[in-house]
Amino acid sequence: MRYGIFSDVHGNLEAFEEVLKFYKKEKIDKYIFLGDIVGYGANPFECIALLKNINPVCIAGNHDFAVIDKFSINYFNDYAKEAILWTKNRIGPQDALFLNNFILQFEENDFICVHGSLNNPGKFNYILGFKEARTNFSLLAKQLLFIGHTHRAEAYSFGNDGISRIASHKIKLTLGKKYIINVGSVGQPRDHNRLASLCIYDSKTNMVFFRRLEYNIQKAANKILEAGLPDILAERLYDGR
Repeated sequence: MRYGIFSDVHGNLEAFEEVLKFYKKEKIDKYIFLGDIVGYGANPFECIALLKNINPVCIAGNHDFAVIDKFSINYFNDYAKEAILWTKNRIGPQDALFLNNFILQFEENDFICVHGSLNNPGKFNYILGFKEARTNFSLLAKQLLFIGHTHRAEAYSFGNDGISRIASHKIKLTLGKKYIINVGSVGQPRDHNRLASLCIYDSKTNMVFFRRLEYNIQKAANKILEAGLPDILAERLYDGR
């Protein structure tokens, strides 16, 4: 089975459209969205509509739940708060209901998905390095954990040789090892790579693939500025920070 697994669209319509165009060519059997369709970007409503069209499993992100008052806005910095309030004041009841139906955790036979961490998924903790990775490996009962949240595309493995970071964009899964796969961000990467990030998991071949895609950053950034959202939300798109 081929899974299209992606995260952190954050209202970036231009990036999301390119990701979906790519997926359409990849014979995806099932889509899994790891959270944060809204926040930061200027097209949350259009992005929600596109997400509905592909009928994915939808995991809740902290921004998704903050917009519908299921997660405290006090968790966020000032510009994130502003974007959440901007979205909240404009979102319609049907879209709010859609976000309310997002789940915190999803499992298949060989993998599990959360937005940020297995360590209390509803608190949206981060996996930022080996310390958090070690905690999550201790909680992981499957071979694979797929996450987003940090906006950094990266992977960790755990086996008899301990925990390692994996640099490759193509990962062959090894029997007896566990993996944490951070699929990165579609709409606001923060790994110093401005390209939209996505992931494919092929359970038949035991392969995980990362892919980065160009999109019209200037158009997405200009929309943020025109909406009156904080300048930094537009500026950071250009260098993936």
